[in-house]
Amino acid sequence: MSAKPLVSHRTAKWIVGVLSALIILAVLGLVVGFVWQLTHGSPATPGRPTPGQAFVLPKGAKIGQMETQNGRLILLVHAASGDEIDIVSTEDGRLIAQVKAAP
Repeated sequence: MSAKPLVSHRTAKWIVGVLSALIILAVLGLVVGFVWQLTHGSPATPGRPTPGQAFVLPKGAKIGQMETQNGRLILLVHAASGDEIDIVSTEDGRLIAQVKAAP
């Protein structure tokens, strides 16, 4: 006597097909999400430099102190809007980080 299988061969093929389609849709969703993040990144706040953006001193600002450390230029800047510390890459001149004093 042979035992009757719980799931027929046709049903097993159908289940494998559905699960394969779900995996393909999940991978496609990951790719679309990745491309979407690359093309529609978060917008920068106007008037405020962001990390990675080319560094420019604010109009009328003066450098109070300057120090170098591990490929970085650390500036203490006195501006009309307040004092700030800017950390700039010495390799490409881009702003790495910025710390502003509270008004």
